[in-house]
Amino acid sequence: MPRLLPRGLIGAVLALAACGTARIVQKTPYGGVIELQGDHNKAMEQANEEMAAACPDFIVVREGDEPIAEPPPGGSAATVYRVRYQCGDGAPAAATPPRDD
Repeated sequence: MPRLLPRGLIGAVLALAACGTARIVQKTPYGGVIELQGDHNKAMEQANEEMAAACPDFIVVREGDEPIAEPPPGGSAATVYRVRYQCGDGAPAAATPPRDD
């Protein structure tokens, strides 16, 4: 006879499966990288909050799966879903050096 899990444990497992989180991987004054885990929509909501807190005028410059390690020979690399964003226009442009006329 198969062993059944208690109802409370089943509910907790289902609740965790429905959760999504966003973890800051990198943050600079000009943008950053956030990793999404679990439920994509819930994680993206949290990521949007994190990005808006860092800079209200953020833009997403890239999002999608990114490798987290070099793949083994003949294998494929493990990936995570990341969002890369920048604040406004990003880093300020370097000043043009003065001309010697």
